[in-house]
Amino acid sequence: MLIADNGQFAGARPADNRAKTAAPASERNRRMIAHGDSLFAPGTPRAAAYVVESGALCHYIVWPDGSHDVIECAFPGDIVGLGSLGEHVSTAQAMVDTAVVPLTRSELESALQSNAALAARLSSATDREFDYLRRRALTPGQRPALNRIAAYLLAVAGSACRSGETHLAYGHAGATSLAALLDMPAGDVISAFATLRDRGLVTERDGAIVIADATGLEALADA
Repeated sequence: MLIADNGQFAGARPADNRAKTAAPASERNRRMIAHGDSLFAPGTPRAAAYVVESGALCHYIVWPDGSHDVIECAFPGDIVGLGSLGEHVSTAQAMVDTAVVPLTRSELESALQSNAALAARLSSATDREFDYLRRRALTPGQRPALNRIAAYLLAVAGSACRSGETHLAYGHAGATSLAALLDMPAGDVISAFATLRDRGLVTERDGAIVIADATGLEALADA
């Protein structure tokens, strides 16, 4: 990623196979994003997907290890803000003064049904979110074991839900493997799972860990 001295993005290439849709005729809720400001950033609640009406956005992600990737440059007619998590994990920054219009759920669903490229971008966005959560869970640092394991469970559950599964395999061998994966003592992993059970965030059923309180687990993961 190239960044100019003024902190703005430079040299970013437009995304290939950009999904296009006509902007809604209504001017309801049009948002103006000044040059350098962000339409959304990590932690911003996902309210809608947006179609760019004028201007341009640089959509990028900062991974938990501090590295950056430019995802796409969005121009008039492009849709940004796709994903499945309740909060954004990436940033859309205006490269010039930009106007966007939020899409209603029905408008987005219609666009997804009629545009295979847009549907593929939604799938890629969901994969990127999962990868972000996985990397965050695996990134060593000062975060307590309990928070890192909560983040890992949410990342794995996101993948499991997409494949139609509802629970996560667990046991002593699984705890040992997870300890090696997260680079922490196996005892800390077992103790963390016990704490999660005591707090009612997870339960055990048929040798599997089942997330009982996803909201509470997300709060712990983000702490």
